[in-house]
Amino acid sequence: MEWLISILLLLVGGLIGYFVAKFVNERKLLTNEDAANEQTLKELMIQQATIHVNESKQTVQQLTQQAAALTQQINDYEQLIVNLNTTETATSLNYFGEQADAYLRQNSKTPSKDKTLTDFQPLDFASQGSGLFSGAKENKSSN
Repeated sequence: MEWLISILLLLVGGLIGYFVAKFVNERKLLTNEDAANEQTLKELMIQQATIHVNESKQTVQQLTQQAAALTQQINDYEQLIVNLNTTETATSLNYFGEQADAYLRQNSKTPSKDKTLTDFQPLDFASQGSGLFSGAKENKSSN
């Protein structure tokens, strides 16, 4: 009987060892699969980060080019303003060209702004008693 109990205990120990080994082996496989998944995810993230960095570099390069073009335009505009201020015709631009502008400037007469007083006001004003609303109590027409 002792040998029967020994064999049964041996079989029960073997079954328990089998299931423990299977559990540990599955755990190790899951850990390996998780590591592989993490590695794949890490590689994808590295690829996306590389693409993002390259696109950012291109955007910065385009912004730099646009800023340089804008700086050049501002410098040209500033130079134009400085040139206009240093010339004789700083107040106006040449609409007809330099020769025609000089000719027109020499032949132009400045209009005189003499204020002439008239003896009468237009009929729209009522200050002198003329017009529709003169304020005088003259003949009122009755209907």
